Amino acid sequence: MAAQAAGAPHRKHRERPVDLGLGGWLLTLGQALWITCILLGEAVKGLLPRNRQGGASLYEHLAYSGVRSYQGRLSPARIQNLLPSTATTCRRFARRHGIRHSSIKLDDGTVAHQLGPSDATHRVVFFHGGGYMAPALSTHIDFAFGFHPPRKHVAVYVLQYSLVTETANQYPLQLQQAVSLLAHLIHAEGVAPSAMTLVGDSAGGHLLLGLALHLRHPNPRVPPLSFKGRFAGAAVVSPWLNLHADPEDMAVCERQDVIERRAVKRWAANWLCGAPSDCWNDPLTAPADWWADVPIDGVFLAYGEDELLRDGCAALAEVLKTAHRSVAAYGVQGELHVQMIMNRFLRLNKPCASEDIYARWMQDRLAAKPAQRDART
Repeated sequence: MAAQAAGAPHRKHRERPVDLGLGGWLLTLGQALWITCILLGEAVKGLLPRNRQGGASLYEHLAYSGVRSYQGRLSPARIQNLLPSTATTCRRFARRHGIRHSSIKLDDGTVAHQLGPSDATHRVVFFHGGGYMAPALSTHIDFAFGFHPPRKHVAVYVLQYSLVTETANQYPLQLQQAVSLLAHLIHAEGVAPSAMTLVGDSAGGHLLLGLALHLRHPNPRVPPLSFKGRFAGAAVVSPWLNLHADPEDMAVCERQDVIERRAVKRWAANWLCGAPSDCWNDPLTAPADWWADVPIDGVFLAYGEDELLRDGCAALAEVLKTAHRSVAAYGVQGELHVQMIMNRFLRLNKPCASEDIYARWMQDRLAAKPAQRDART
């Protein structure tokens, strides 16, 4: 049984709070058909290269337009019902790679998924992106494994956090769930923090950063986590920062990103639900000494220089390099939001510098024995 963090409520957490009925499905399919018609118009316009930004191919132009259209025109509940659940995605990944999959029911009702052996020497704890409102994608799991075939000594734990709608699962629920998973690994499974690498992209990167600050400076609305030692590492890619900022103040880029300003604004409002800025939902406001206190040995950060969230990521890079003793931060020219994940998910098959850098960093963290890695960092 997982160790219950003091003060955590006993409840059952469903990943998606709303199941569509027949009427909801008919409306959703109608909207999807309308979006398809819009994309057909984009395809016609995209036949002229001048209508495509940044020298994109016609396929790339349509792929990004499609993602933006679904984000902007479908509600969170409709997106959640259209996409496979995180549980389904994890089961499919395990079958495809012939590895062990098990679901873990935490004491607070949260579910996590373990992919890999129970006796692994290295554990990756993964927080997926998706604006806090979408489940994990298949390429998210590849990302958690460092874009490397599953290793016999590595297990990945995917937090199936509760997804946000306009009326359900707002802040700080996902932070509570992340703490619950770490409490289970440390106290119920006896995993040392030095054997754990924390990984997150986009909203999952935002969650990871709030969790990192919570480890030494607990959020008063979330149970503290008791542990000894330091975590092996943390990797954040295109973290979603500045949730309280006006999206119109975000980076102005020459290329249209895979995410759009209206959608980002709506997702932030849904998740915050009027909560004021604090150091856990707005990590860039945390004091410098809080970042120096973060009990994580090595930190990796990558983001695209052409992405909408660039400015917040660049500010985080400066904060981390000033306050933390071991940081590898990269702003990659010509790349968009979570380029390494979208490149594979949309089957763009383009060279991706950020993926190469991230895969090497993960290889270094996961190849060595924990004691050797600790000595090196």
